[in-house]
Amino acid sequence: MYRRTSHVHKVDVLSVDASSVLQIGDSQRLDAVSNILAVQREKAIFYENEFMFEDYSAFSIPLIPPSLTEPIPICIDTFHDCPYIFVRNVRVPFIAASSVVHIGSNESISLETRVVNIRHLFREEPHPGGRR
Repeated sequence: MYRRTSHVHKVDVLSVDASSVLQIGDSQRLDAVSNILAVQREKAIFYENEFMFEDYSAFSIPLIPPSLTEPIPICIDTFHDCPYIFVRNVRVPFIAASSVVHIGSNESISLETRVVNIRHLFREEPHPGGRR
């Protein structure tokens, strides 16, 4: 991996979410995995052990990376005229789950986010003859 020196004058970040990366400088490998089970209820009543990750297949099904049916030769030649990365100002308000803001060189990156959203809302009692 080609190494460069990163010079950053200012980074303005309000929030870095779970399993996210704010990286200034070179990295060999970045891995970020987030499993999110978001439950919203109109009335905030929750019971112990009510929502468990293992109850949802979205978190246990293995993700298989896409495979190419035929190999595609990719040749990339890069030339870095300057061994430095100069950044004056970066403004990123939010870095969401399993995402990366990276200033520098990187050899390998793997990101995975799995989200299950559950909303429990009250229903109005049905009225004979439709809505009132």
